[in-house]
Amino acid sequence: MTKQNKQRLSTVILLLLAAFYLYVEHSPDESSGSTSRSTVTVATDNAHQLIHEYYTNKTSGKMVVVTATVHRILSDDTHEPRHQRFILSLNSGMTVLVAHNIDLAPRVSGLQIGDTVTVNGQYEWNDQGGVLHWTHHDPKGRRDGGQIEHNGKIYQ
Repeated sequence: MTKQNKQRLSTVILLLLAAFYLYVEHSPDESSGSTSRSTVTVATDNAHQLIHEYYTNKTSGKMVVVTATVHRILSDDTHEPRHQRFILSLNSGMTVLVAHNIDLAPRVSGLQIGDTVTVNGQYEWNDQGGVLHWTHHDPKGRRDGGQIEHNGKIYQ
C-alpha cells in the first residue's frame, strides 16, 4: 500500500469515527425527543474511569456497564417506585449508589458486602458520587433497559 493510500485510509477511518461519535452523542432520546441524553454502553474495563470523569464533569444521563464490589447495603427506598439500594466501590476509591427499581425488576437476591456485581445502568450525577439507576427493562419498550448480574443471575 502506498503512503498516499495509507493517508486516505486513515482519513476515511477518522471521518467514520467522527460520524459515529456525532450520531451517538446527538441521537434523540426516544422517550422524550430530547438530544441531551444518549444511551451509550461502554466497556466495563473503562467504566471506573468513565464514572470518575462523569462525576468530575457533573455529567448525567449516560449508560454505563461497570463491574465492582458491593461496599455497603442500604435499606430499601419504600416510596413508590420502590428501590433496592446499595453502594459500589470503584477502583478510583470513589463510591456510587445503585438504585434498582424493585417494582419493575426482581430484587437482587443474596446480595452481600464484598460481592462482585456487574451493573448496566444510567449514571446520574450528585455530590456524593452519583447514582446508577435504570437497571431494569423498559416496561413501555421505548429504550434499552439495564440490568444487574450477580452470582451468574441477571436481574432486569
